Amino acid sequence: MRKYRREILINTLKSLLAKSGNQCAFPNCSHPIFNDDNLLIAQLCHIEGVSPLGQRHNPDKSDKETNDYENLMFLCYRHHKETDNVVSYPVERLKEIKAVHEAKFKEKAYNYSNEALKVLIKETTAYWEKIEEVHINHVIPELAVPINTRSDILTLIDEIKENLGSLSDLNSVFMSELKTTHFEFVCLAIPNFLTRSSVALDQIEIKYIEELLLKNSDDQNLKAKLKQLRKQFEEIAQSAGLSD
Repeated sequence: MRKYRREILINTLKSLLAKSGNQCAFPNCSHPIFNDDNLLIAQLCHIEGVSPLGQRHNPDKSDKETNDYENLMFLCYRHHKETDNVVSYPVERLKEIKAVHEAKFKEKAYNYSNEALKVLIKETTAYWEKIEEVHINHVIPELAVPINTRSDILTLIDEIKENLGSLSDLNSVFMSELKTTHFEFVCLAIPNFLTRSSVALDQIEIKYIEELLLKNSDDQNLKAKLKQLRKQFEEIAQSAGLSD
């Protein structure tokens, strides 16, 4: 069963705050997001819900897309509840409300305080601490999938690549045993799935490091890693192919 994540990047939160004007995005509502004591008094809302239980949930969106800037907006509690009415507030209407609101503050971004950002970071930290607690109390501890909530994105990418490598090794066994009876499955379908997944992960890794360097332009380790990955991906782009 798929697990749905509410993992929102700090830079995404910064952008949302900067373009919010410190106001609820609902038309003609001036309810603040943070009060003068830097207390969060509004809510960060998903236009298309995170899980199937959420309003306007889109099963075709990945967790990254669901938690991305374009799918998020700040609303006061009242208007958050009102927009739960999916008939009156379908996806396109909420996106329009978001766009109109942010356009008002495009040239004059809200200057959020460090304290305000600390509140959002605290909420994110609290969420992952909750996940750790839930995971410790897994219904079948001996079968629990390992989850390290402190893993960064690059570490998780490496983990996925390692798992894909293991799957490739396993499929090699299948090919030797099932090649004659399940040729299309073990010789075409699975290898192509592995190739597509590997190429997509390589792209994600490069794009993520590019994003990191925009904010850490003097990081020589990141620069070296990016140079290496880009060179490798040029070769992949020229030679990687699907089984046919």
